[in-house]
Amino acid sequence: MKRTLPLLCAAFCVAPVLAQNKEKTTVTTKTTTVKKSGANLLAPLWSMTDAVPIETHSVDLRMGTWWVTASDEANLTDSDDDYSVTPSLVWGPCDNVEISFSVPVWVGDGGEMPAFSEGNADTYIGMLWRLVEQNGMWPALALASNLRTPTGDNSNGLDAELRLVLTNEYDSGIRSHVNLYGNSVNTDNEKSLMADDNDGGFGWGSDDDDWDSGWGWGWGRDRLSGRHFQWGAVFGLDGPLCSDGAVRWVADYVHKSSAYYGNRNSNLLELGWEWNIDEQNKLGMATQVGLDDNEETPNFGAGFTYAYSMKY
Repeated sequence: MKRTLPLLCAAFCVAPVLAQNKEKTTVTTKTTTVKKSGANLLAPLWSMTDAVPIETHSVDLRMGTWWVTASDEANLTDSDDDYSVTPSLVWGPCDNVEISFSVPVWVGDGGEMPAFSEGNADTYIGMLWRLVEQNGMWPALALASNLRTPTGDNSNGLDAELRLVLTNEYDSGIRSHVNLYGNSVNTDNEKSLMADDNDGGFGWGSDDDDWDSGWGWGWGRDRLSGRHFQWGAVFGLDGPLCSDGAVRWVADYVHKSSAYYGNRNSNLLELGWEWNIDEQNKLGMATQVGLDDNEETPNFGAGFTYAYSMKY
């Protein structure tokens, strides 16, 4: 009995300590990880590119169409509607790499938009390489390139674009994007700003035929010399419109140099949405508005793109 009492006292003293230690060992800290959307902006719907390539071992078949109201080639005060259809294939051959092939075809009034009076149906080969994934507030970094090959109407030369892409996603699901790009333009396709013979019209610059430099009425076709180096910048945002993020809004602003010496820079605003219908189907719609009176940009445009995804 004398031995039992000390043992019972010791047990009562040690029990609370053991219980407290046991309680401490069973308490865990829950860490909440924000799930990134991994949204991939649809090309050729936007002037903006994000730093998210499509999934590895997947292929997207995309069909895009655009309708634009642009300044008429022969009379800059008139409006001319043009339509384009762009089939494209986007492939994810390996991690962080995306390869694309597309062929924009202008149809409708004359089959061409004024800014593309030659080179209709050229083939574009693109690649996106994500160098760095997002780390905290440091954005994802990617390089994108695009090569135009002269497979179209009266086309020649090779044009190449190199683009720096930054994408940052926040806890709210909103993403910000910055694109900086430069183009090396080697084609001699030129845009006419003058009417054909006997049509009249104002023109400027040097003419390939029989028109001197300066303003005035003239004959023949007055052409502006194309820039061999062009540049631009795109700033944009996109974010979820619903709780699961299946539908996202998209907005971007584009500032780019003119394609021709003597013309001022262009400014564009694009607004729209994208809808991930399911794992295989995706639909997007965009509108485009020219922010200045510039014959190289559409007054207004609207486009749709449908994508069908396959995995292997």
